[in-house]
Amino acid sequence: MSNKVKNAFFKNFFNLSLNQGINILVAIIVTPILFQNLGESEYGLVNLAFSIVMILSIIVSYGYHLNGPKRISLLNTIEEKKELINEIISLRISLAFITTVLIYFLITFSNFFIGYENVIMFSLVILYSEALHPIFYLQGENNLSILAVTNAISKLIYVALIILLIKNPDDSFLVNLLFGGVLSIVYLVFWVSIFLKNNIRFAWPKADKIIYRIKENFDFFFSSIAGHISIHGGIIILSNFIDNIELGKFALAQRIGMLLRMIPIFITQAVLQNASVINQNRKSYLNDYLNKFYLKGLLFTFVIGILVTVTSKWIIIFLSGEEILYSQEILSLLSFIPFLGMLNFKNIIKILVEEKKKILNKATWITVFFMISLSIIMSFYFGGKGLAIALLFSEFISFIIHSILLNNENK
Repeated sequence: MSNKVKNAFFKNFFNLSLNQGINILVAIIVTPILFQNLGESEYGLVNLAFSIVMILSIIVSYGYHLNGPKRISLLNTIEEKKELINEIISLRISLAFITTVLIYFLITFSNFFIGYENVIMFSLVILYSEALHPIFYLQGENNLSILAVTNAISKLIYVALIILLIKNPDDSFLVNLLFGGVLSIVYLVFWVSIFLKNNIRFAWPKADKIIYRIKENFDFFFSSIAGHISIHGGIIILSNFIDNIELGKFALAQRIGMLLRMIPIFITQAVLQNASVINQNRKSYLNDYLNKFYLKGLLFTFVIGILVTVTSKWIIIFLSGEEILYSQEILSLLSFIPFLGMLNFKNIIKILVEEKKKILNKATWITVFFMISLSIIMSFYFGGKGLAIALLFSEFISFIIHSILLNNENK
């Protein structure tokens, strides 16, 4: 492996690790405040609303978090990139607005979201932070250090506002509003600085350009919906079978599980830009390049799973202020999701660099149907523990399905 490629990976991995480290630190600070001040029931509803909005956010990102970095990395000048940037941001803002209007009508004229209408409505600001999220550009530019900086600034402001404003269960509507609002402002400042620095003028593209982008990325968008349902849909399913107090206890463990689940994702993000270039210039070397990170990633995520399982009791006590055996058991199960997610690392990289949209679409939707079916059955009979087991099985099944479809394609 050349020093240039190796240095690029470690630079990206360090910045993504720093980024995730900031998220973990924020969770350590914020979770005890929210859980104790809001109470188990309201804390569960806040996390339920967050999961719903995160699924909706995939409509907004429209798959460009998957192939946007590759598109940026293969363009050589800012002039070539500015049209793509304008069109992606414009499309995302349009989708965020349309989604907001639809959810408003659902809240106003239907029985959806009963009991947490304000929480879900104020959570929709997260959609606009997703519309402005610059990771597709920064990852393509191999400049993820800026992402770590923007994340640190936004999370520092978020923590300060949580400490100042969240005092009792009536403040639950503010939690996701503060999260999405701060991110939206920081990302907006970032784009303004980039546009001014490179003398780019933001111009809303013509309708035919937006339509072209919609058609171009539909397969990635469609597969992304399935991927987000697999990650965030579990707690929505579970909420139909347990009360809000148990939901809050599950959400406490899931908060840490979701942070751990990001480890395979940011390893993928760290490798993707170089893998795209290698696939274009030295395709025969790609498999050897990926194997080096695959084996290390599996070992790393397995060790993390063991450590979190061993320390789960103290993690839950720290976050909640008390010993909650239920949350401890859930966390012990969820701690191995990163290891099972890492199994699919090579498959996902190959699919993305070769833009095998049909395979990704088919694999993710088969996985999500399996996940939904198993999650409903296991949640009905075994509650949160059943859901945790279903999520573990779903990660392994996802790996099997992606592998089979890729092998069939290669044959």
